[in-house]
Amino acid sequence: MTVSVAMAGTACACSCVGFTAEEAASRADAVFTARATDKVTAGMNDIYEFEVSEVYKGEVGNVTTVGTPSQGPSCGVSYEVGGEYLLFVSTPDDVDAAWGSNLCLGPTGQADTRAVLERIYGPPQLPTGWAPDVGISGSTEAKDAVPVALIAVGSVIAVGAVWWATVAILRKRRADG
Repeated sequence: MTVSVAMAGTACACSCVGFTAEEAASRADAVFTARATDKVTAGMNDIYEFEVSEVYKGEVGNVTTVGTPSQGPSCGVSYEVGGEYLLFVSTPDDVDAAWGSNLCLGPTGQADTRAVLERIYGPPQLPTGWAPDVGISGSTEAKDAVPVALIAVGSVIAVGAVWWATVAILRKRRADG
């Protein structure tokens, strides 16, 4: 089985401090091995669904989601659906996913990352059955189907319609009164 470690590489506007495997693991809220099974784009983020096989750190279910900025300059990570990854993730700030990830969370260029993780946490565990499985939801897919600009235009039209109706009602009351 080939497992890729999501790590910082060459980037244009994204710059990261390089971390050793020990530092990256200590900064991450969870570290696990998983296969990417689905992807949707929601606004400025990509949401990936993963089938988890091994957990080194954290409480991770059999299925989980990881959000990442969809723009490379924002330090987003691109995962290939079907690919196996060793993920270093954190609690998300503004992403509709169980976990957040970016290029700066993983270790930089350390070939023995799994050995380091086993030294720190022991052998990997199976995903926890009591941790919730978090897959890509219908609401996440709906966000993917409706572009943010379209939602903004619809909101402006709705506010304009309410304003126009209010003005019309007030004019009618003045004319009747």
